[in-house]
Amino acid sequence: MLTGAIEAVGNAIKSVFDYFTAFKKKQSETAILKDRKNLQKAVDISEEIILIIYKYLPLLTEDDLEKINGLIKKFRKYN
Repeated sequence: MLTGAIEAVGNAIKSVFDYFTAFKKKQSETAILKDRKNLQKAVDISEEIILIIYKYLPLLTEDDLEKINGLIKKFRKYN
């Protein structure tokens, strides 16, 4: 009888830990999805900024033009 009670308490504790493990995993997945969605929004905005900058390329100095071209290459590499 005592063994059964100890086993029941052990199973209850295990189920609580399993619940919190599953909850934490679900919470992590939700955070990752939210971060990914925000990152995609940031990339979309960056693309719009690049398109606007291209209108004004003739007005930029040679140094600024080189910096912008380098940054755009990096952006495309990671996008």
